[in-house]
Amino acid sequence: MSSKFKVMLTSFCLSCMLCVNSYAQNLDLPEIGTAGVRGLTIQKEAQIGAQFIKKARGAMPIVEDPVLEEYVKTLGNKLLINANGVNFPFEFAIVQDKNLNAFAFLGGKVMINTGLFYYTDTEAEFASVIAHEISHITQRHIARYIEQEAIKSNLTVASLIGAVAISIINPAVGAAALTTTMGASAQSSINFTREHEYEADRIGIDLLYRSNFDPNGMVDMFKKLYQSQGNINPAFTMLIDHPLSEYRIAEAQNRARNYKVRTYTINPDFYLAKARVDVRYLKNKNQYANFLEELNLKEQEKGINLNYIHYAKALIYFEQDNMAKAQAELNKMPNLANNIFILDLKTDIDLKEKNFDSAINRLMNEYKSKPNNKAIVINLASAYIEKGNYKQAENLLNKYIQKNGKDNLAYDFLAIAYAKQGNQSKAQQSRAEIFALKGQYSQAIALYNQALSLSFDNMEKEIIKARVVELANERAFDEELNI
Repeated sequence: MSSKFKVMLTSFCLSCMLCVNSYAQNLDLPEIGTAGVRGLTIQKEAQIGAQFIKKARGAMPIVEDPVLEEYVKTLGNKLLINANGVNFPFEFAIVQDKNLNAFAFLGGKVMINTGLFYYTDTEAEFASVIAHEISHITQRHIARYIEQEAIKSNLTVASLIGAVAISIINPAVGAAALTTTMGASAQSSINFTREHEYEADRIGIDLLYRSNFDPNGMVDMFKKLYQSQGNINPAFTMLIDHPLSEYRIAEAQNRARNYKVRTYTINPDFYLAKARVDVRYLKNKNQYANFLEELNLKEQEKGINLNYIHYAKALIYFEQDNMAKAQAELNKMPNLANNIFILDLKTDIDLKEKNFDSAINRLMNEYKSKPNNKAIVINLASAYIEKGNYKQAENLLNKYIQKNGKDNLAYDFLAIAYAKQGNQSKAQQSRAEIFALKGQYSQAIALYNQALSLSFDNMEKEIIKARVVELANERAFDEELNI
């Protein structure tokens, strides 16, 4: 479809507030926790994470790109299979931000900036960041930090979680909240969370190895960041405030040496993902001509990954409406003909040239073996809609949602499919679910009320009324949850 690594250097909770751009205005996060509450159960943590991700979807520039989402989810799941202490389903989200950054939150929520793709040179480096963040969550570092701060100070769990959550979504507001709540206890908190950083390093390196990634990927990432200290580039501001120590790098290096040497394979998806991010999320159309020249020069260099070059050029040619050249670049990667990154762009080309049957037939072959792959489902739904097969798109998307849970992009296409069939009530219900997924309950309820007035089916009306009650209860629950 067309459409910095926050290595926690010295203080997880403090640094996570310093490197994310300010995305939201007038945030309405509910107050978190109640006075006297000191413990965070697994269930409570999962509930807090669920509400946080709703607020993040509504306030941050989340990338809705099913191909990139599938790549990150696949990589994340590869790590999670080998992780200990996975107490709830994890969710990975990509934020459109050029700064090198990633961060974890309660309840298995991991957010990754597009800048992480840009600044990492190997999949092992990229995976090391994700492994580190997963380790923060499986070791319950955030929960433990909050509990300890609540015990040793007059602060409530409410104020601490609130400061962390708001700082991720809106650092300017959150940093002020943290200063107000923590005051003189900040230094002791840094010392406490340093221990968490070393623990996440140790567990993350082991997780990399057991997941068949090179454990030296974390060492390489640390070295890269260390060499950037003092850099005025705003992407590395975190390093100025929280320098990476030589001791931490040496310790990571020593740990990595303890593992047997393996021969690691190169995953082409990583380089295709890098190319996709570079073209579609870090460059604009005015920069494409110069970028194309850079790619042509790089193509002659030794050691360059040609999959990156060909795919990046194909994406640029597509954006420049040169379908022949885009297809020619894709043809230079015959071994990746059925790769989802390639299939996605082939679909875009087919739809642009109105070769609907070609796109549908190709995608149906993949769908038979991968019915739960979001990228395949969304591409196929798009092809059905472009051809005018709205009912098929409707059935496909409803089946996907039933099996895989609610999804913004799936509901977006479903709303189009319903509207094209003249079913405005169902279209409004689908749009309402998009707002519900962002925690924007008032808008969701308003759209459901519109759907109610457009429906002529008594059973459907009862279903709509029941859903409105559910949304009202969700809103009340979220407010009482005090995240």
